[in-house]
Amino acid sequence: MVEAAFLCLVLLAAVVVLERAVHQRLQVLFWQITGNAELATLLYSLVLLPGVFLHELSHALMARALGVRVRSFSLRPRRLRRNVIQLGYVEVQRSDALRTSLIGAAPLLFGLGALTAIGLLAFDLSAMRAALAENQLNLVGAWLGALPSRADAALWLYLTFAIANSMSPSEADTRTLPAMLFWVALVVGAIVLLSGGAVLSAAAPFVTRAAQWLAAVFLLVAALNLVAAAALSVAIRLVAATTGRTVELQR
Repeated sequence: MVEAAFLCLVLLAAVVVLERAVHQRLQVLFWQITGNAELATLLYSLVLLPGVFLHELSHALMARALGVRVRSFSLRPRRLRRNVIQLGYVEVQRSDALRTSLIGAAPLLFGLGALTAIGLLAFDLSAMRAALAENQLNLVGAWLGALPSRADAALWLYLTFAIANSMSPSEADTRTLPAMLFWVALVVGAIVLLSGGAVLSAAAPFVTRAAQWLAAVFLLVAALNLVAAAALSVAIRLVAATTGRTVELQR
C-alpha cells in the first residue's frame, strides 16, 4: 500500500508541475501568434474548451445534487487582476463548509472519472495499472509508445489533454477544503485508533488498488503533458524567430 501511494504522489506532483508548464506555454504561444492579449485568451480557452465545460458542469451538477441553487454558468473567458485568466465560472448559492468543499472538489472528481473512462475505453488503462503494480517498466514504456496507434487516438488524446489541464480546482474552489480535510483526517484517525488498526488492515487492499489506478491515470497525463510542453517550447522558439515576439517563461 505504501509503495503504491508513494508512486501515486510522485506522479501527481509531476502532473501539477507539467500542467503549469503547459498552461504557461499555451498562453505565451498564442500571444506570440496574435500579438493581442484578448485574442490570445480566446484561443487559449478554445483549446481547453471540452475540459473547461466539464469543469464548470461538474460544479453545477454537484451543487444540484447537494441541493444548492446554481445562480449562473459561463464559459466566457476573461482576464482578471494580476493577469489571471478565468476560463469560466459557476456561481452557486452560499452553503455550509462541507457542501462548499464538495462543490469545489467536483472538477477533480469528475475529471479523474472522465480520464479513467477514456483510458479504459481507448487506451487499455487496465494494462498500465497491472504493469505498474508488477513494476514492469518495459511494459509501461510499450504501453505509452502504443498510445497513438489507434485510428482515433488523436481525438482521445486531445480530450485527455483538455480535461487533464482543466480539472484542477481553482483558488476559490479550495477555500473551505483544508478545514474539511482536517475534520475528515481527525475522524478517520479516531476510527483507526478505536478499531486497533483493523479498519486500516481491511481497507489496505482497496487503498492499494485505488492508488494503482490513480497512478496509471497520472502517468498517462504526465506523459501527454511532457510531450505537449516540449512541442509547445519548440513552437514558441519558431514563432519567436518569425515574429520577433518573445516572452520570458516563469520558473
